[in-house]
Amino acid sequence: MKRFVIKCALFSLPLTVLFVPGLVHLEQHSELESIEEMARRSQKNGDLIGLAYTDPMHLVKQSVLKMRQPETVALGTSRVLPFRDFCFTNPESFYNCGRAVGKLKDFSAFVSAFPGKKPKVIILGLDQDFFNVEDEDLVKMPRSYSYNNTSYGTKLVKGSKAFFEACKDGKVETGDPTEGGQTFIGRNARLYHAGYRADGSYCCGRIMRQVGEAGDYGFETTIHRIDKGKGRFAPASQIHQDAISEVAKFLKQCRELDIHVVAFLPPYASKVYERFNEDASAYPYVFDLHRQLEPVFEAEGIVCMDYSDIGSLGANDFETTDGFHGSEVCYLKLLKNLAAKDTVLASFVNLEFLDHYIKNSYSARQIMMELPEADPREPNR
Repeated sequence: MKRFVIKCALFSLPLTVLFVPGLVHLEQHSELESIEEMARRSQKNGDLIGLAYTDPMHLVKQSVLKMRQPETVALGTSRVLPFRDFCFTNPESFYNCGRAVGKLKDFSAFVSAFPGKKPKVIILGLDQDFFNVEDEDLVKMPRSYSYNNTSYGTKLVKGSKAFFEACKDGKVETGDPTEGGQTFIGRNARLYHAGYRADGSYCCGRIMRQVGEAGDYGFETTIHRIDKGKGRFAPASQIHQDAISEVAKFLKQCRELDIHVVAFLPPYASKVYERFNEDASAYPYVFDLHRQLEPVFEAEGIVCMDYSDIGSLGANDFETTDGFHGSEVCYLKLLKNLAAKDTVLASFVNLEFLDHYIKNSYSARQIMMELPEADPREPNR
């Protein structure tokens, strides 16, 4: 028996050596909190959520929706995340559901799974690359918004696997929390003040604190991805008509649920938009999409605006966080423009606030001073 115990101990020793550092690291940075606990702390304490090893935020946001029951939501990918609750007349009635969806089919699934009373208004961001004819997302199953299988053990296994991969690639990041970040959830939030706020928007702490690639207003990284022609920047021969049909189905679903929709195509930096324009015929989902979407929205009496070039908003390229994400200051202008086109949305928006901070923003990226910026620039007043 003693020999058996020794053999078991020797067998498990390598696993322990590998496992324990991961467990300690994940626990140290609160990476293993439950969905419900993250949602509760976000709403009760305002704790920032910025996980590094797993990404259950669509589930966390689903849990927040149960508590918050907003009348107005922003829905889309990371490109709707700059909308803030204080831009609305009743801040508590708004919630940013950015990143709750990842592809077109998720929109319908999200609304179907929306807990409690449905929202009155959806501000809908439609990423241009959703409509790439080569996109395979339309044949995939929509995202699930059930979080029954997110036990501590499941998160530990997924987090540990990601931690080991980071170790192997030399990408494990350690250090002390930022000032005030000791109670934040997740490594990115604790070390860089980068994560989701209580209103669902995202604080780009890592970008604002460093000069270098993230502060490169030439957008070489994004333009390089266009040059490579892969992923979300892949060229296309035409716009995916099934994607147009998917939007039409979603709008009909919202009408039947008495949800008012106002939509927009998110901004690219002008330099990025100009790079697309060099090969305009290869990017119909940038240059011809709005024309093809317009009849679908007009049939429902809904506004859909094309802000693909950030310059159309009177914003400059400093009002970005990268080549295809406008900053919060840019989105003040975007929201004001949308509200001017849609009276229903306008009734929920604090237009006086928008006007004040468009004129008095702290920088091109921050509406009000939240973090020290390594490379602050001026917005286009």
